[in-house]
Amino acid sequence: MTRLLPFFAIAASLGLILALRGPSFAYCLFTVVFLFFVCRQRTRFRLLFLSVAAVFTFYYLIGLSELERHETVHTAGNQTLLATISDIPVVDGDRLTMRVKASSGEKLLVQAYLTSESEQRFFKRFSPGDKCVINGALTSPLPPTNFAQFDYRQYLMEQQHIYWIVRAKQGGIDCHQTGTTVRTMLQRWRQTQMDAMEETVSPELAGIMVALLFGERLLIDEDILHAYQQLGVIHLLAISGLHVGLITAAGFYGLIRFGITRERAFDVLFCFLPLYMIVAGAAPSVIRASCMTMIVLVCLRFKLRMPPLAAVAAVYMIYLLIQPAALFQLGFQLSFLITFALLLSAPLIQRRYDHPLAQLLSITTLSQLIAMPLLLFHFYEISWISILVNLFYVPFISFCVLPLVFLGFFLSLWLPASMNICLALLEWGVNLAHSGLVELAQQRWTMIITGKPSFSFVIVFYGVLLYGCLAWERGKTGWWRMPVCVLGILLAVQILAPYFDGRAKVTMLDVGQGDSFLLELPYRKEVYLLDTGGTVTYFDDEWRRRRRPFDVGADIVVPELKARGIRQIDRLILSHGHLDHIGGALALNEAVSIKEVLYSSADIEEHEREILTALQRQAPIRVVGKGESWAVGENRFVILAPDEQAAADPNVNERSIVLYAEIEGVSFLFTGDLEEGGERRLLAAYPELKADILKVGHHGSRTSTTEAFVDQLKPKAAFISAGRNNRFGHPHPEVLTRLATHHVGVWQSNQGAVRLELKDGQIKVTRARKTPKDLP
Repeated sequence: MTRLLPFFAIAASLGLILALRGPSFAYCLFTVVFLFFVCRQRTRFRLLFLSVAAVFTFYYLIGLSELERHETVHTAGNQTLLATISDIPVVDGDRLTMRVKASSGEKLLVQAYLTSESEQRFFKRFSPGDKCVINGALTSPLPPTNFAQFDYRQYLMEQQHIYWIVRAKQGGIDCHQTGTTVRTMLQRWRQTQMDAMEETVSPELAGIMVALLFGERLLIDEDILHAYQQLGVIHLLAISGLHVGLITAAGFYGLIRFGITRERAFDVLFCFLPLYMIVAGAAPSVIRASCMTMIVLVCLRFKLRMPPLAAVAAVYMIYLLIQPAALFQLGFQLSFLITFALLLSAPLIQRRYDHPLAQLLSITTLSQLIAMPLLLFHFYEISWISILVNLFYVPFISFCVLPLVFLGFFLSLWLPASMNICLALLEWGVNLAHSGLVELAQQRWTMIITGKPSFSFVIVFYGVLLYGCLAWERGKTGWWRMPVCVLGILLAVQILAPYFDGRAKVTMLDVGQGDSFLLELPYRKEVYLLDTGGTVTYFDDEWRRRRRPFDVGADIVVPELKARGIRQIDRLILSHGHLDHIGGALALNEAVSIKEVLYSSADIEEHEREILTALQRQAPIRVVGKGESWAVGENRFVILAPDEQAAADPNVNERSIVLYAEIEGVSFLFTGDLEEGGERRLLAAYPELKADILKVGHHGSRTSTTEAFVDQLKPKAAFISAGRNNRFGHPHPEVLTRLATHHVGVWQSNQGAVRLELKDGQIKVTRARKTPKDLP
């Protein structure tokens, strides 16, 4: 009967998904597969079917009631609010972020930009439970504006019930401490310990200690965190069953040593674990492990027997009963899915394999296979050496680092850091391990970029995996052949699909105030990237620096390439040397292979030299100019500028590479930041020049896209790449009016990324951000 418990968990999940997200092809496919396995339980079919139907209906109704909770009492605009800080505020450089509960009872997210170091120190004193008066503007979270972008709006609204972001005015936050609850006291203690750890130990050690003790990864260096994620060992930084087990065992034996009876020790630990959940950050893995441990304590206390699988199923369904939207959190999905799989497989693994190394290899392989489809769906790549990395790092972190972290922390409450031998051992061991991890993650050969799979891929993958597990359980000879072949074919189809697609694709990415265009030729014959966007920093004060500053290349361009399954850029065309066009190239250089870089000028400045030097380590850089051309099949590309006069122009914008492209019968003109003078030279050199689609120069500024230029080109549509609410006022109203007068449809990146699919002169337009009006 225990083995049937996952059926109830699946039925509950299906009920919630139908209520919260609605039906889809993938949902129907999964439901059919699920019903197939229900029908196979012949001896218990009637009871199981009725029970599953009841659970499905109950959780469907729970999902509907959850939808009714999605209401807000606030409205957009400037307001003064009374609120209580609900979580530890995050002060990162010149930015403050904190979650509060308004006097209306609704949760809000507050963001503020700090103007001085003294203001930064002032806000660092804020704690959960503080009462605040906040003066600011309420705005709704934006939906994703790029195809591969995380849906932060959906995350806030569905999973956090936060419908408004409060942009606080300068000096618009006034807080003071008031009476506290047990929860706020624990959060304040947690905040104090994290701050103390940040000040007393090295940054690298503080990052992993805070992650393992308090479930907070904010202090971990960005490169180290990326390495953990990329190599498939990020789960080691999550507080899970091993952490809770260590604390419970240590607490139990400590209480026994003090002469407390076993029964009273179980009672004390049962009351302690809910408090520990708060201290450890209350992530899904923490709640799951703590609740399971509490169930075990109850069973030991009253001499009851409950199968571990039943305990996990109970925790899972109670969790979803309280927080239905948690079902869509990746951490929740991985935590419970892997736990279910390991509990179902543990008895068989113990019977089949006697050697501890063989058991560890089986558990690691199963865990990685279970996690793989979800990781591919969210991150579009997988490390083929992750199993080997786990074989080393799981024992190292679990049995060496974790005990030393707990011992080092408790000793630090009484001893100075210089006398804490545990911290000294951790300093040496962690630095060595992290150096190897980062070095390994920087090797691109360790990663397989697959592109973003569909929901159907995920479901079929799990179906084949389930079949393989059942065949393994039966002990058939060669049980692994069919699952391995099918999974191999499935991955091959996912990776090779773009090479059988006869459509060309041109994508304008939303990189804020910058340019980045992705060109994919039919059958993925070649891939070009025109500019990479970039973040321009106007402040150099040390106190303003953030732990993980936003990088257009790493956070927008690279995810888009990986989601498309692009592992190599054949030509990286950097139009000119301004950071908003080339700043993302460094992150791009680390993530994908680049065959050739085309640049516009040999006269470069310091920031250009740094970027080009890094690019040159893996790809030749060629300075190009007017007249160069090439063709790929029937697709033709010609560089129209800069000529010799433009290359010597002191105005960097006028040195922009201007690329004319004919792709699948549609002509494009990409003009970089070309201004009026460059446009005049272009018209004089090419009096017959026409283009179906124009990339408007210099983000739609008043100094570009003149009347004569538009009149000669006669474009049918235009791209304008400019940031939302940018300080330059781009695109200029005159430019928009001029284009409208000439009946030119406009796509603006500040309204979201746009992808054109081209085939035999036909164009299909897809937007990352849906708008009421589909232009053009």
